[in-house]
Amino acid sequence: MKRDDERGIDERSHKFFVAVLAFVDTISLGPKTKKLIEQLAAAAGSIGGNREEALGGSSRKEFSAARNLGERKQCLALLDEGRQLARILGKIVVTSKLRDQEGGSTT
Repeated sequence: MKRDDERGIDERSHKFFVAVLAFVDTISLGPKTKKLIEQLAAAAGSIGGNREEALGGSSRKEFSAARNLGERKQCLALLDEGRQLARILGKIVVTSKLRDQEGGSTT
């Protein structure tokens, strides 16, 4: 898998992180939302870091709570992208484990 593929997991996870950062800017900052905003931003940013670790969000409840705080349309789009990224990452893990079991190469 090429790391510079525009539609690849690295590029999509980066775009997702940037979109989440833009989304959290739409949430009113307050005592109840500050920690949630921090967690959401950290979780979205961790995808790339976790991918790097794997090569070398946050819970659904937290994300669902965010739907009522910021721009609904934007949040739903992010939720969909997050789910797609999770499926892609899951497939990568399964494929890698199968290759390891078969003694195949992961490159």
